[in-house]
Amino acid sequence: MTDRRDALLPLTSLRFVAALLVFSWHCVPTRRISVTFSFGYLGVAFFFLLSGFILTYSYHEHFRGRLRAGAVRAFYAARIARIYPLHLATMPIAIACVIAFGTSPLWNGAGGSTRLQAIAAQAALVQSWIPVGPIYFGANGPAWSISVEAFFYAAFPLLAYGLLRAFRGAPPHRVLLCAAALWLVQLAVLWPQQAAVDDWRWYVFPPSRSIDFVVGMMVGIAFVHSDERTRWPLRATSLEILALAALCLLVYVSPFVPLSVRFSAWVMPAWAALIFVFARQGGALSRVLSHPVAVRLGEISFAFYLCHLAVVMAAERAGWERPFMLPLAFGATLALSFALYHGVERPMRRRLRDLLLRNPVPKPALAAFPLGSEA
Repeated sequence: MTDRRDALLPLTSLRFVAALLVFSWHCVPTRRISVTFSFGYLGVAFFFLLSGFILTYSYHEHFRGRLRAGAVRAFYAARIARIYPLHLATMPIAIACVIAFGTSPLWNGAGGSTRLQAIAAQAALVQSWIPVGPIYFGANGPAWSISVEAFFYAAFPLLAYGLLRAFRGAPPHRVLLCAAALWLVQLAVLWPQQAAVDDWRWYVFPPSRSIDFVVGMMVGIAFVHSDERTRWPLRATSLEILALAALCLLVYVSPFVPLSVRFSAWVMPAWAALIFVFARQGGALSRVLSHPVAVRLGEISFAFYLCHLAVVMAAERAGWERPFMLPLAFGATLALSFALYHGVERPMRRRLRDLLLRNPVPKPALAAFPLGSEA
């Protein structure tokens, strides 16, 4: 097994593409095509898969032996510092926009008690556990997915320990076959299910989305078990094009499959292949995605994801029929994202992690948890 500690720059850049897919879901001018081809579902599914992959890639060395209290504490501190400052900064912005512009049917149709519950649940990141639309999609709607991520983070040390022990020494193809088997079970369970748009049972409920995360972890294990010197039957650029083509094909035919599998399962193999191939960083497309501009967009993607709905609500109030409203909304979201990344996310991440780890943690426990790792 080789040790790859270099940053996976193409995957960082792809995070912005996924955030852009979700942005298209909420914008009226692009909503029709986005809903037709499930762009919103596509973006969220990528985030969950990538989270499992990156966490496993970044922290496998520390959790493959045994669980140590210092390591677990360092992991949780890093995760809290990763998501909470930006979450708490964007939440009041979204609430202010919901109140000011009145463009959220869920919020407008909810009573005062439900609104307070939604705010409290979102502040605690437990809204995805409550099967009430105005609660799990209330306040800052996109934050439901980081409520699901919080569940993944809570389970990750035990999951990583178990999976890394189970696949200790296993060749990559065996791990990937097991991931494929898990995906097939999910597909078989979901295919006959009747689902509505944004169905809480299959789309929002954290245990229902855990397959995304676990498959991402297994792809991550296969990746760290692979050898960079292994010769593939095709050139790296060809593999990247094929992985991208497979994703496009599945997205193109997605309107013809049940909605229950369009939330994630339908595109999961293509996303997994894309992540694995681009993590190798060997082809021309990877080099394009490693450009500093693309990487910087990927770095602000979390801020973009959490603040975009507030800007979209403002644009909706102003009127989408106005000329250039879509590019204006996109530009405003980018500007706000840069401000939040540099003013809140980046500085507060380090400060909060240092605050949570005021009592010394052994240096080996911190070494496997680089501040810059992204989920």
